[in-house]
Amino acid sequence: MESLKNLELSKFPEVDEVDREIIKDIFVRFLSKIGVSGDDLLHISVKDYAKGGLRKQHDVKARLSLAGKSFNASETNWQLIETIQDVLKKLEKEVLKSTSK
Repeated sequence: MESLKNLELSKFPEVDEVDREIIKDIFVRFLSKIGVSGDDLLHISVKDYAKGGLRKQHDVKARLSLAGKSFNASETNWQLIETIQDVLKKLEKEVLKSTSK
């Protein structure tokens, strides 16, 4: 996956070109929406589980370091793109909850 300045990927599975572009767009939109800049960092770790059959279950963990604060979220699902979207929604809620206090 093409590297974005404030994005760090760990154990990210190989995906086809179409999915890669979709995932990249999801990350770009999230980073700009949250206002990530400078030393802020979004770390994504993916672990795949083979539960029998041909499908894999994806466990996505996200850690966002934003303005000296750390936010964490995780999600498990069968569809990688959907799992990434869900974990980023959780992170966004955490950030909004923190800034509204």
